[in-house]
Amino acid sequence: MRATCRIIFALLAILQLSSCSEFSRWLRQYTYPPDFRYIEGDQLRSTMWQLARQVHELDEHIRAPAEPQQHRKDILEHLAGMENAVGNLNAVGWPSNHPLIDMNLPKFARDVELARQAVERDPPNYALTYALTGACVYCHVRL
Repeated sequence: MRATCRIIFALLAILQLSSCSEFSRWLRQYTYPPDFRYIEGDQLRSTMWQLARQVHELDEHIRAPAEPQQHRKDILEHLAGMENAVGNLNAVGWPSNHPLIDMNLPKFARDVELARQAVERDPPNYALTYALTGACVYCHVRL
């Protein structure tokens, strides 16, 4: 009877510890290789929402008539926000627990950078920026 109580108590303690996010982070250091980047679900959702907001607002600024300098400034602001969000997930050369991100994020990051460079030129070129508003299909393709 005592052995059964001890086992039950140990299992309850393990269950309690495993429900803590800090325990999961601690455990990952032993279950994944050091060159593996684990992207937490909250981080992924937050970054994807940031990207979605930036893409939506970028699309609105592209379509809206505006004074050329303000138009350029607004678009560059959204492109910088997209680069920042991508930087939260991007660990170049390191595998992660999200194969679609590993496969598509470097291309998306390069497209955002090229679009920003094209808008910074004099005169600005917005062609690559137009393509970015549909870039979510890299990962979010509907079949």
